[in-house]
Amino acid sequence: MSNSFPARLIITVISLAILTFMGIFSETSLAIVSPHLMEEFHVSAVAVQWLTSGFLLLLAAAIPLSPFLIKTISTKLLFRFAVIVFILGTIMGAFASNFTMLLLGRLIMAIGTGCSLPLLTNIVLEETTPFQRGTLLGIVGLVVSFAPVSGPVLGGLIAEYFGWRWVFLIMLPILVISFIMGSATIKDIRKGEVYHLDIKSFFISSAGLVSFIMGLSYISTDYGILLICISFIFLGIFILLQLKIKYPLMNIRILKYKMFTLGLITVCMPMASVLALSFLIPILAQMGLGKNALHASFIMLPGTLFSGMLAPLMGAKYSKFGVRKLLIPGFIIMSLSMFYLVYTEITYASSIIGYICFMTGAAFCQVPAQTNALNALPQKYNADGTAILSTLQQTAGAAGTALASVLLSYGAKKAYNAGIDNIYVYGIAYGFILCLVLVLIGLFAALQLKTTLEKENV
Repeated sequence: MSNSFPARLIITVISLAILTFMGIFSETSLAIVSPHLMEEFHVSAVAVQWLTSGFLLLLAAAIPLSPFLIKTISTKLLFRFAVIVFILGTIMGAFASNFTMLLLGRLIMAIGTGCSLPLLTNIVLEETTPFQRGTLLGIVGLVVSFAPVSGPVLGGLIAEYFGWRWVFLIMLPILVISFIMGSATIKDIRKGEVYHLDIKSFFISSAGLVSFIMGLSYISTDYGILLICISFIFLGIFILLQLKIKYPLMNIRILKYKMFTLGLITVCMPMASVLALSFLIPILAQMGLGKNALHASFIMLPGTLFSGMLAPLMGAKYSKFGVRKLLIPGFIIMSLSMFYLVYTEITYASSIIGYICFMTGAAFCQVPAQTNALNALPQKYNADGTAILSTLQQTAGAAGTALASVLLSYGAKKAYNAGIDNIYVYGIAYGFILCLVLVLIGLFAALQLKTTLEKENV
């Protein structure tokens, strides 16, 4: 089957990929300057991580709306709305005079990304066959995998020479280019379906997500445990409601497709661990190893570049090798990398080596895992599957970042009480153990996967 694509579709995918890239890039580019933001705005590490977790949380809350938006609103209008909202949030972040304004700008940007990310995936699913998807989803995978890890690298360079506000300002002309390209090429993918939005479901899901991530942020306290328990109550109510109403916000019945459900785990675990490392390593480099933002970004540069080059290649190889021959080696490489980082002496050189190996393994997993999961669903469930996958992926990223910040603070406090000199180097090991556990869970799920490429989604 031909893998050639019309130029219009390529430009459409690139325009949406730019917007989505900017959203995810911005979430981690600020991680590299966390120490500067903590000092300038007089906030703690737990507070500053909300620039990432808060973004991901609102993104995860917004994505369940995507089936309704995609099925009822003009595709081009939805794209333009996403770009304009994102630009407004970017301007607010660039000129923030306090931490609250900066956080609000980030949350507004999350709304724009929440529209563009599922829209990008749905356009690929609607306009390609299962045999072609690996290639274009490779572009999506490049965005999802390369953006979060390139953020700290480019953010460090920008912050070192121009200041952290330029992380926002430099995005504005790129967003304008995306707007022009998408406006000229995006085709309406609506099919005239009747779809009603259940407001109760939206607020219940949002309340559950907020409770869960906030609970993880304060998991060492009774308050945090209470919030997590409340989040599970909301989840139970949400599931029961989705099974009863005619137009569910998220069609959880598609979880009966085993390869899709297992695929969710193999997508979410790398996302959580990649974002956790993107948060931990800049703090390790600057507050643990005494490096500046530029040198901290160099720790992540080789792994970032290598992962970025591999991600689309692995998407294209999926149709040739299947899912197991890519995911299982990938998760094994990530697991061995985390064992190395946990049990070796933490130095500048060992951090670079460990990160290169980890991101190599991640590149093997992310695109094939997503493609295989979505191919497991009949075509009529494309929007529903994308919504569930994207929501859980962003929730996993927020959860990984929140837990990493808690474990870092716990380890640093433990080291301080024990009289250990370099408390951040000691504390960071607890975050590395979290990443190790996450990738081992992903490996267990990958061992049970079967390739869904041959299944035509009709």
